[in-house]
Amino acid sequence: MRNLSTTPGRNPAARARESAARIIAKARAITGEHAVHGYSRLIDAKAASQILGVPPTWLLSQARAARISHHRLGHYVRFNPDDLSRWLEENRIDPGPHDGRGPRA
Repeated sequence: MRNLSTTPGRNPAARARESAARIIAKARAITGEHAVHGYSRLIDAKAASQILGVPPTWLLSQARAARISHHRLGHYVRFNPDDLSRWLEENRIDPGPHDGRGPRA
């Protein structure tokens, strides 16, 4: 069995950077704009949920519980695509060591 950590394109840090770049590119495609004055454009929960592939209600509940970075502008809740990519990197769970016994029963 080959070691995946040395296989080209399988480096966890490189995968995380590629994932972050895809998130930011998708956010830019949804909003149709790039950074404004050095800041990424904030997006609403619907656009952020499309990027992450989760329901907007779940995302808003995570924001209410202070589990995900967000900006509150009055009663509006907005998300920064750069913050979303960092949040994904920070909350990534890599697989543990495999003992070769197969799936658990």
